Amino acid sequence: MKKIVFFLAVFGSMSIYSQSLGYGKSFSDSSPRISQIQNTVSKAATCNTVVINDTEEENGVFIIGNGGQKAAIDIPIAENQTIKINSIVVTLASKLPPTFVNFIFYDNILSTPEDPEDPRRNIPNQELFSVTNTSIESFEEVGYEPLHEFIIRKVKIKLQTPIVLNGTMAHERIWMSTKSDANAWSTTAHYETGEGVVGESLAMGGNAFGWFQLLNQECLYELSAECDFLNVADASFKSKVDIYPNPAQDYFEYKNLQSMKVVSVNIYDASGKVVKTLAGNQSKVDVQDLPKGVYVVKTKTSSNIILTNKLIKK
Repeated sequence: MKKIVFFLAVFGSMSIYSQSLGYGKSFSDSSPRISQIQNTVSKAATCNTVVINDTEEENGVFIIGNGGQKAAIDIPIAENQTIKINSIVVTLASKLPPTFVNFIFYDNILSTPEDPEDPRRNIPNQELFSVTNTSIESFEEVGYEPLHEFIIRKVKIKLQTPIVLNGTMAHERIWMSTKSDANAWSTTAHYETGEGVVGESLAMGGNAFGWFQLLNQECLYELSAECDFLNVADASFKSKVDIYPNPAQDYFEYKNLQSMKVVSVNIYDASGKVVKTLAGNQSKVDVQDLPKGVYVVKTKTSSNIILTNKLIKK
């Protein structure tokens, strides 16, 4: 097993948070190390993504601590694209093996909208949904960090149901954050801010500061996923379909469904669990039995188009 030594990091004016943010070489280090990347997001049936570290050094960012540390990676997605994630592998560091690994997904926002050329322009915005119905399928020890006595592990996560991302959920990218009782998420460096790797650099956040990008850093992860692309007409149709009233108390209906018919409806709670399933053409969907909260509604139409809408139940 390869030994890997980690050092505490300093990040410019954020040095006050360096110990709570990450370990390894300085976050501002732009030395030319390139991860081995496989990113086959295309019109093929699969769009698996793999980000691994192929150097002798590894870095990492803390994802738990008193400061509420968190990290997120972005998944590029087109408006007319759906990505169905079947399994996830994340490389995490801790003394003991993690007992759980969950995920939170966010939409995207510009950090400096007045300067669209700023390379640190994209960061997570509002939470879309969280996924807690997971279990740890296996883990592989890939390194050891003596300073914190951390063992570095590749952790394979089993999803009870696939995670479906839709391009209408966010603009150009959806952010995925790992939530676990492991201490840190391992990272690797690359030439530029995300370019040539997968999307953009990882984002960090905490209780005392908002989200910001870490230049020249990307978390180590693997997605086993399937991709589908709608034609232009379907994408335009999906962007116009909405549900109303929203917030809803007793029921909701579909707006701009045109001649399409509803084949099935699945409603997910904030944890990603299916809480209601309906089959057949539904002109009105009864939600009286749902507790107050935020839900995701996935509707399949007679043209085999999957619609995704956010529902607020009052």
